Amino acid sequence: MIEIRDLHKHYDTAEGRISVLRGIDLQVPSRSITAVVGPSGAGKSTLSHCISLLEKPSNGQILVDGKDLSALSGKALRAERRAIGTIFQNSALLRRMTVAENIALPLRNLGVVHHQMQDRVAELLDRVGLADKANAYPGQLSGGQRQRVGIARALALRPRLLLSDESTSGLDPESTAQVLELLDSLRSDLGLAIILITHEMDVVRHVADQVAQLDHGRIAEYGQVRELVSSPVSQTGAKLLPLRPEPLPVGFDYELAVAYRQRNVDPTWLTRLAVEHNARVALLGGSVESHHEGTLGRVRLGVAGLDAAEVISLLDSWGLTATVRDGWEPAETERIEVAV
Repeated sequence: MIEIRDLHKHYDTAEGRISVLRGIDLQVPSRSITAVVGPSGAGKSTLSHCISLLEKPSNGQILVDGKDLSALSGKALRAERRAIGTIFQNSALLRRMTVAENIALPLRNLGVVHHQMQDRVAELLDRVGLADKANAYPGQLSGGQRQRVGIARALALRPRLLLSDESTSGLDPESTAQVLELLDSLRSDLGLAIILITHEMDVVRHVADQVAQLDHGRIAEYGQVRELVSSPVSQTGAKLLPLRPEPLPVGFDYELAVAYRQRNVDPTWLTRLAVEHNARVALLGGSVESHHEGTLGRVRLGVAGLDAAEVISLLDSWGLTATVRDGWEPAETERIEVAV
């Protein structure tokens, strides 16, 4: 488990002090993926550098399994940094080394004996599905294959935390799906805590357990993917599963925003509302899709012939959350936190 406590990072310049991170608090349990999202300039890259200890935080703590790595320096820091594996955006492979040599680099630097290094590299190549590419060079691989080599190298020293910094950025959809499937299996099979820093909401929606939204160096919103998507005031939820609704048609009494709250909602609920309860229902827009923890969904309905309070109560009993009219317009707030 990784825990970040009151993390600050500032830079002193000729024009004065620039604060980039302002009190970040975040917990990432083992066997889970936490996504960190936010616009350009929000502090994502700086947070990544601080977590990987490429940059030292100005204040605060970074604890891995209870040990504060931010308080260490020199040899002690180098030893404990092995607990953190980093996957970079462009894979950062050395082009004059073969795939096997790139993966072996951290082991070689650590002084691992040759036969143990060979065994570990072979194990990792098999793990990422590239056992036949050991002697290939990075230039002979696709972007997705290079990224999988980068993941194998990040795993070489058996880290407890995997930091993925925009690792799917620029990949085609098929390669992105392969990388996400691999990260998902690593989370489950190896018990890793994974921090996924990204701007791609499709990636977050498909693989993350929790999401932290950064804004001007602070966590503005945090919660489980399902809870954020089903929250009527969550700006992050609206970005994760956006709606493009049609105007309310003439003859309908009101508009409902509906979200899937439970993992397994009866797929015939819309038909039941219309047939069993004599409501007129118009589907104005929506998005429903599978998630690794069940179904995620948000829809807008036009309803007539049934009192809104009655419909909301009925949908609630079916595992759906509903609000009237503009309930999905995110409220302005400094921080929204949904219990995990």
